[in-house]
Amino acid sequence: MEDKIKQLEAKVSDYKQYGFILLSLSIFLFIGLVIPTESSVMTMPGLFIGGIFVTLVAAVLCHRLAMKAQKELYEEKQ
Repeated sequence: MEDKIKQLEAKVSDYKQYGFILLSLSIFLFIGLVIPTESSVMTMPGLFIGGIFVTLVAAVLCHRLAMKAQKELYEEKQ
């Protein structure tokens, strides 16, 4: 029982951290897309935008997994 609670707490913590890192990465990529630079010309902005959306979707997925694990944790503690 205690082992399962510790595992669920670790899952919640990990998924929240993964989601935050992926959200930060997508924001960083978006800022890099928006800020113009004179020295370099972006040749594939579509690929860059696709990467932003992929990281955002992965962040949302990690958030949902964290909420699911947290719900299981609350049910297990009761």
